[in-house]
Amino acid sequence: MPSLVILATADAALADAWERQLPAGRSALRLTPQTFSAGTAPGFAAVVVLDAAAEAMVPTALVRCPTIYVGEPRSLPFEQARLAGRARLYLSYEESTARLRELLPLVEEVAEKQSMVELLTEKTRRQEPIRPLSRAVAAADAAELWDFLEGAVENLDTRDRLIAEFRRASRHLLRASHAVFFLREPDGFRADRGTSFFPADDPLVALLETRPAVIDGASWEGPADPVAELAVRNRLALWGARLLVPIHDNGRLLGLIALGVRDDGEHYDEADRARAVFFARLLRHFLARSAQLARLSQLAEQARLGSKYLPSTLVLGADEAAPRTVPLVVRDLIGQARRTREVCRAAPTEAQPFRASAGVVAETGGIWAFWEEASSEVHDAAARDRASRHHLLRELALTLNHELGNALVSLATFRHSTPEQPLTAPLLETVKGDIAKLEALNKHVAMMHALQEAEVMPIDMRELAQSIGYALGLRVEVGPDPVVLEVSRRLLDFALRSLIATITENRGELGARELSLQVRSTGEGDDLTALFSIKGRQLELEGIIPEPMEGAVPNQGRLGVFLAKEILRLHHGEIHAGPGMEGTEILLSLRKW
Repeated sequence: MPSLVILATADAALADAWERQLPAGRSALRLTPQTFSAGTAPGFAAVVVLDAAAEAMVPTALVRCPTIYVGEPRSLPFEQARLAGRARLYLSYEESTARLRELLPLVEEVAEKQSMVELLTEKTRRQEPIRPLSRAVAAADAAELWDFLEGAVENLDTRDRLIAEFRRASRHLLRASHAVFFLREPDGFRADRGTSFFPADDPLVALLETRPAVIDGASWEGPADPVAELAVRNRLALWGARLLVPIHDNGRLLGLIALGVRDDGEHYDEADRARAVFFARLLRHFLARSAQLARLSQLAEQARLGSKYLPSTLVLGADEAAPRTVPLVVRDLIGQARRTREVCRAAPTEAQPFRASAGVVAETGGIWAFWEEASSEVHDAAARDRASRHHLLRELALTLNHELGNALVSLATFRHSTPEQPLTAPLLETVKGDIAKLEALNKHVAMMHALQEAEVMPIDMRELAQSIGYALGLRVEVGPDPVVLEVSRRLLDFALRSLIATITENRGELGARELSLQVRSTGEGDDLTALFSIKGRQLELEGIIPEPMEGAVPNQGRLGVFLAKEILRLHHGEIHAGPGMEGTEILLSLRKW
């Protein structure tokens, strides 16, 4: 890992200028009197950028680190430091604000090499492992241990408070001066206090996953890999830690506990290290249960809110009876589901206001059920039905009034005629035409009862359109593929003839000239839909073209058009106007009965 860069100056502006020259992603440590008060371990790699005016701030532990000395050339402190060989490089203040970027990598390489040499020298100097000082170690106070366990269980639902309990326990069980807990995140390990962080690809992680053992900075022999040892030594120095305790699960590092020196200043012994392993294992189990408890608490809160705002639910065992508080319709569905082993449903009606379902739980052989009160929907559906009936009756009444009113005008005139004042020839022709309209109206009224007596059979819509076009004298366009739907031929024939006849009549002198009927289809199987397009100039159809305006007096037109719209609704279709290649078209769609 890169060496640590330490900026030793009391001038904040100068320190900012130095820090801006560091490589991207690197940060520096600004020296304070409290920094490194406990010294550094062998193998600590650091580069000190030293202001001549702040030389008194540098502790003895950092004197051996490679130093870049910054001062005023030909000044007494600068020249004395040069003569004494105090640093590796000497720069003026002006040079340090510009050249530090190019010189710092060279001095960092020197610092890393020097730290490795110190590590090897320290290993050759050791004749035998450092043995901890013998002392009488008293067992942890049982009352404190029970108090810790009580607090940990009490705060199991919150990870932060749980970590605080373990930090408090570290002072009693391990006698640590301080403890920092690093917990795993997606991209690395972050301390629960402060801003310390090390990535998941740090050499320290690889070391602790391959050798998940407690690392004691005072008596640790270190691995054969000098890079890993250098990473460990630097982390111990940066965090002010003496003991690193891994939290691992089957070779995967879940976290790390960094413990400071003991309160009494002594080294950690074997009993302390064994207690630290127990401490980390206990923390791992508590953290796992804390996450589960947090999830259960969240689910419980969701269930509480769900019971208030969502439909009621029930899961029964194979032989468990439904509670008597469950609505009767739900208990009936549960019985049906047990008998049929299928999903049973009930829709809300005026007799019972619940929408309910019940089925079999495949895993246990029990029954699941849910229901919700839907009386408001029943009320809204009844209101919509009433409004629909009122609208239908109003539309029918206006249509009949229009049809009958026009014919009765001439008939009333005929009633008031006398032999002395007979009707004129044109008026007599009008009366005959109105009587013919009344006869047609009577046939249309007789057609209304046929809506409930329709015979459904498969019909090719192309053949139906061609027969109507031939009879009414208009051009028909069909595609090569059949469009077969199960429809009522009699009703559909009547509807198409009535619409086309009305459009033809409304065109006046144009009649059926330049009028065409196109047949297309969309969808497949049960979704097959037949599309009819009536195209031509000066199209007019009451209630469709021109579009009805809100608040205007409706022009309901003919009873045949009214019945045609109802026949299309029975075939799950509709009629509307839309833009086409030759202008506005009247579009009809229908599906199987």
